[in-house]
Amino acid sequence: MHWIVADTQKHADMAADLAVVDYDMENLEPSILSVEEAVRKSSFFEVPSSFQPKQVGDFSKGMAEADHKILSAEIKLGSQYYFYMETQTALVVPDEDNCIVVYSSIQAPEYAQSTISRCLGIPEHNIRVITRRVGCGFGGKAMKAIPVATACALAAYNLRRPVRMYMNQKTDMKTTGGRHPMELRYSVGFKEDGKMTALHLDILINAGIGVDISPIIPLFMVGAIKKYDWGAFSFDIKVCRTNHSSKSTMRGPGEVQGTFISEAVIEHVASVLYMDVDSVSSKDLHTFNSLDFF
Repeated sequence: MHWIVADTQKHADMAADLAVVDYDMENLEPSILSVEEAVRKSSFFEVPSSFQPKQVGDFSKGMAEADHKILSAEIKLGSQYYFYMETQTALVVPDEDNCIVVYSSIQAPEYAQSTISRCLGIPEHNIRVITRRVGCGFGGKAMKAIPVATACALAAYNLRRPVRMYMNQKTDMKTTGGRHPMELRYSVGFKEDGKMTALHLDILINAGIGVDISPIIPLFMVGAIKKYDWGAFSFDIKVCRTNHSSKSTMRGPGEVQGTFISEAVIEHVASVLYMDVDSVSSKDLHTFNSLDFF
């Protein structure tokens, strides 16, 4: 990614259109464009132990107790773009005593402050970040607003004059990423009355090229799935590094996908048993004892 600094937006756009990017293709490995390719090439992001969700019970034992089983059913979840009202924007004004003031549409000002500090090599207390209004965000202006604010800060700090930047919609959509798409298989065991005895999930999360907040997605996702008492609950979740745009936090990150997955399993079980979905879900709501277990 390159940045153009100009006296007007029109001149900046003209200069950007004239830029020619020459890519060195020598010794370049083939792109990883799917989670299946990522698995074959062992291309993963590490999930820190503090973000590792906990499994529950003995899956094999739970399946042995089941009256019915669904094996290796598949679910594919696509990505979503934020479509906020205003695109990423920032204004940086140099101040006295080697300080700068950053006006950013960021949802997490402290992240911009720390990143700009490292970029410019000045203390964090020399950087004041002000968020007057976000202009809608849904998570898209948490991490993804940092490059815009930092680029403005770098230009303003070196030129010693105010610098403003806003992304057009096309550039914003290319760089912001969106919600994490994923593919998964599940196997579930259950009784004749709809009571679950065991659930296992194999989940491949497409995180894109950069790590962003992807390592926390498994923890949030499993937390949402645990809203039901599955008896035993095991899973294998891989955060895959691919050559797609980096995915980021989006309204209920991981929790939306986890809720969809749990409800899809409940509906599948209900259809097999010819039962009403609400009857099955009610049967598998938590008790005080199961809440302690999960």
